[in-house]
Amino acid sequence: MHGFVNCVGLIDGTQSPLAFAPKLNAEEYFTMKGGYAIKGLIMCDNVARLTWIQIEWQESVQNNRVWSNSEIHLCQAKYFDHNQYFRGDSAFSAYSIMVHTFYKGHNANFSEEKAYFNTKLAKIRIKS
Repeated sequence: MHGFVNCVGLIDGTQSPLAFAPKLNAEEYFTMKGGYAIKGLIMCDNVARLTWIQIEWQESVQNNRVWSNSEIHLCQAKYFDHNQYFRGDSAFSAYSIMVHTFYKGHNANFSEEKAYFNTKLAKIRIKS
């Protein structure tokens, strides 16, 4: 639909707010906004239907670590055909089944092609 052939979904991190601070290691669940949350990942298809969700990590854990330890990553052959992949942002490392945006460092300029690619991806990533 958007020019990403064989792309089966979009992945992004999310937070599930907690009503109370956890009794153990509360600081690991503390968010920048002053509350407490559990970190998770969601994957959705091109019309924003959830196809996979995993919520179980402390808020302080990075998205890529959650992904690297998930069953869907560890058992890729079970979930993906040979030529399928999904899209993520630059918080994720590139894998054979994940293509992410180009990361722009400080004082760096993108080529026109990289900027176009990131813009095109941003238009569909907003759904996740």
